[in-house]
Amino acid sequence: MQKRLRSVFIGLSVLILSPLALGQRTNVRLTVLLSSWDKQNDSAQFSLQAFDTAGTSSTVNGTCSDEGKCKIDLPLDHVYRLELAGTGHVAKHMILDLNGPTLKDRKWGYRMRITVKLMPRIKNVDYSICERPLGLSHFDHKDNQFVWDERYSAELEPYYEAMQNQYLDAKAKQQETPTP
Repeated sequence: MQKRLRSVFIGLSVLILSPLALGQRTNVRLTVLLSSWDKQNDSAQFSLQAFDTAGTSSTVNGTCSDEGKCKIDLPLDHVYRLELAGTGHVAKHMILDLNGPTLKDRKWGYRMRITVKLMPRIKNVDYSICERPLGLSHFDHKDNQFVWDERYSAELEPYYEAMQNQYLDAKAKQQETPTP
Protein backbone atom coordinates (compact mmCIF):
# COMPACT_ATOMS: atom_id res chain seq x y z
CA MET A 1 0.00 0.00 0.00
CA GLN A 2 2.84 2.42 0.85
CA LYS A 3 4.57 1.66 -2.47
CA ARG A 4 1.35 2.37 -4.31
CA LEU A 5 0.83 5.68 -2.47
CA ARG A 6 4.45 6.64 -3.16
CA SER A 7 3.95 5.86 -6.86
CA VAL A 8 0.77 7.94 -6.97
CA PHE A 9 2.52 10.81 -5.15
CA ILE A 10 5.49 10.71 -7.55
CA GLY A 11 3.13 10.54 -10.52
CA LEU A 12 1.13 13.54 -9.28
CA SER A 13 4.33 15.46 -8.55
CA VAL A 14 5.53 14.90 -12.10
CA LEU A 15 2.17 16.05 -13.51
CA ILE A 16 2.07 19.14 -11.31
CA LEU A 17 5.72 20.15 -11.77
CA SER A 18 5.95 19.36 -15.50
CA PRO A 19 4.38 22.65 -16.62
CA LEU A 20 6.85 24.52 -14.43
CA ALA A 21 9.80 22.69 -15.94
CA LEU A 22 8.44 23.08 -19.47
CA GLY A 23 7.96 26.81 -18.91
CA GLN A 24 11.68 27.27 -18.38
CA ARG A 25 13.63 28.55 -21.34
CA THR A 26 16.55 26.32 -22.21
CA ASN A 27 17.98 28.33 -25.12
CA VAL A 28 19.65 31.64 -25.71
CA ARG A 29 18.24 33.49 -28.73
CA LEU A 30 21.21 35.16 -30.39
CA THR A 31 20.89 37.82 -33.07
CA VAL A 32 24.13 38.75 -34.84
CA LEU A 33 24.34 41.65 -37.28
CA LEU A 34 27.24 41.00 -39.67
CA SER A 35 28.58 43.54 -42.13
CA SER A 36 31.73 44.31 -44.06
CA TRP A 37 34.29 46.60 -42.46
CA ASP A 38 34.83 48.11 -45.91
CA LYS A 39 31.57 49.85 -46.81
CA GLN A 40 32.37 49.48 -50.53
CA ASN A 41 32.24 45.71 -50.17
CA ASP A 42 28.68 44.92 -49.13
CA SER A 43 27.97 41.97 -51.42
CA ALA A 44 29.28 39.27 -49.06
CA GLN A 45 27.18 36.29 -48.06
CA PHE A 46 27.47 35.80 -44.31
CA SER A 47 27.24 32.64 -42.22
CA LEU A 48 27.05 31.77 -38.55
CA GLN A 49 27.87 28.44 -36.87
CA ALA A 50 28.23 27.36 -33.26
CA PHE A 51 30.39 24.43 -32.20
CA ASP A 52 30.09 22.80 -28.79
CA THR A 53 33.58 22.96 -27.26
CA ALA A 54 33.02 19.82 -25.16
CA GLY A 55 34.32 17.74 -28.04
CA THR A 56 30.95 16.52 -29.16
CA SER A 57 30.14 16.77 -32.81
CA SER A 58 27.29 19.11 -31.98
CA THR A 59 27.05 21.96 -34.49
CA VAL A 60 24.26 24.52 -34.62
CA ASN A 61 23.81 26.47 -37.85
CA GLY A 62 22.33 29.93 -37.81
CA THR A 63 20.22 31.52 -40.52
CA CYS A 64 21.42 34.72 -42.18
CA SER A 65 19.52 37.14 -44.36
CA ASP A 66 21.06 38.82 -47.41
CA GLU A 67 21.53 41.94 -45.27
CA GLY A 68 23.66 40.02 -42.73
CA LYS A 69 21.10 39.63 -39.94
CA CYS A 70 21.75 36.19 -38.47
CA LYS A 71 19.77 34.29 -35.86
CA ILE A 72 20.63 31.21 -33.88
CA ASP A 73 19.21 29.44 -30.81
CA LEU A 74 21.81 27.87 -28.55
CA PRO A 75 20.95 25.46 -25.73
CA LEU A 76 22.06 26.54 -22.27
CA ASP A 77 24.58 24.55 -20.23
CA HIS A 78 27.18 24.37 -23.00
CA VAL A 79 30.24 26.35 -24.08
CA TYR A 80 30.21 27.30 -27.76
CA ARG A 81 32.69 28.59 -30.28
CA LEU A 82 30.60 30.93 -32.42
CA GLU A 83 32.09 31.29 -35.91
CA LEU A 84 31.27 34.36 -38.00
CA ALA A 85 32.20 34.30 -41.67
CA GLY A 86 31.57 36.05 -44.95
CA THR A 87 32.68 35.34 -48.52
CA GLY A 88 35.99 37.08 -49.17
CA HIS A 89 36.29 38.17 -45.54
CA VAL A 90 38.43 37.10 -42.60
CA ALA A 91 36.42 34.87 -40.25
CA LYS A 92 36.17 35.75 -36.56
CA HIS A 93 34.95 33.75 -33.60
CA MET A 94 33.90 34.25 -30.01
CA ILE A 95 33.44 31.98 -27.02
CA LEU A 96 30.03 31.84 -25.35
CA ASP A 97 29.90 30.07 -21.98
CA LEU A 98 26.19 29.39 -21.53
CA ASN A 99 26.59 27.57 -18.22
CA GLY A 100 25.30 29.11 -15.04
CA PRO A 101 21.63 30.08 -15.05
CA THR A 102 19.62 28.17 -12.46
CA LEU A 103 16.17 26.85 -13.31
CA LYS A 104 14.69 29.82 -11.45
CA ASP A 105 16.84 32.27 -13.43
CA ARG A 106 15.69 30.82 -16.76
CA LYS A 107 12.08 31.89 -16.33
CA TRP A 108 12.08 34.58 -19.03
CA GLY A 109 14.83 33.21 -21.22
CA TYR A 110 17.82 35.07 -22.58
CA ARG A 111 18.49 37.12 -25.69
CA MET A 112 21.79 38.50 -26.94
CA ARG A 113 22.38 40.95 -29.76
CA ILE A 114 25.85 41.32 -31.27
CA THR A 115 27.12 43.54 -34.07
CA VAL A 116 30.32 42.46 -35.85
CA LYS A 117 32.14 43.91 -38.86
CA LEU A 118 34.25 41.46 -40.84
CA MET A 119 37.31 42.68 -42.70
CA PRO A 120 37.74 41.83 -46.39
CA ARG A 121 40.81 39.69 -47.06
CA ILE A 122 43.53 41.41 -49.08
CA LYS A 123 47.28 40.78 -49.48
CA ASN A 124 49.96 42.19 -47.16
CA VAL A 125 47.82 42.31 -44.01
CA ASP A 126 48.55 40.27 -40.90
CA TYR A 127 45.19 38.79 -39.84
CA SER A 128 46.63 36.58 -37.08
CA ILE A 129 44.76 38.47 -34.33
CA CYS A 130 41.56 36.95 -35.77
CA GLU A 131 42.78 33.53 -34.62
CA ARG A 132 42.03 34.65 -31.05
CA PRO A 133 38.41 34.91 -29.90
CA LEU A 134 36.87 38.30 -30.62
CA GLY A 135 35.10 38.14 -27.25
CA LEU A 136 34.43 35.94 -24.23
CA SER A 137 30.97 35.76 -22.69
CA HIS A 138 29.85 34.19 -19.41
CA PHE A 139 26.86 34.27 -17.06
CA ASP A 140 26.77 36.87 -14.27
CA HIS A 141 24.60 35.55 -11.41
CA LYS A 142 24.35 38.98 -9.78
CA ASP A 143 22.77 40.60 -12.84
CA ASN A 144 21.12 37.39 -14.14
CA GLN A 145 22.47 37.96 -17.63
CA PHE A 146 25.30 37.05 -19.94
CA VAL A 147 28.16 39.57 -19.95
CA TRP A 148 31.34 40.10 -21.97
CA ASP A 149 34.84 40.03 -20.53
CA GLU A 150 35.66 43.70 -21.08
CA ARG A 151 39.27 43.40 -19.90
CA TYR A 152 39.95 40.69 -22.50
CA SER A 153 38.38 42.81 -25.25
CA ALA A 154 40.40 45.87 -24.20
CA GLU A 155 43.62 43.84 -24.46
CA LEU A 156 42.83 43.06 -28.11
CA GLU A 157 42.11 46.65 -29.20
CA PRO A 158 45.70 47.63 -30.10
CA TYR A 159 46.08 44.50 -32.25
CA TYR A 160 42.86 45.17 -34.13
CA GLU A 161 43.88 48.79 -34.61
CA ALA A 162 47.23 47.67 -36.08
CA MET A 163 45.42 45.26 -38.42
CA GLN A 164 43.07 48.03 -39.56
CA ASN A 165 46.01 50.36 -40.24
CA GLN A 166 47.75 47.63 -42.27
CA TYR A 167 44.53 47.09 -44.20
CA LEU A 168 44.17 50.81 -45.01
CA ASP A 169 47.83 51.00 -46.12
CA ALA A 170 47.54 47.88 -48.29
CA LYS A 171 44.27 49.12 -49.81
CA ALA A 172 45.84 52.51 -50.62
CA LYS A 173 48.80 50.78 -52.31
CA GLN A 174 46.42 48.62 -54.34
CA GLN A 175 44.61 51.70 -55.59
CA GLU A 176 47.89 53.43 -56.50
CA THR A 177 49.14 50.46 -58.52
CA PRO A 178 47.95 50.71 -62.12
CA THR A 179 46.39 47.58 -63.52
CA PRO A 180 47.79 46.44 -66.88
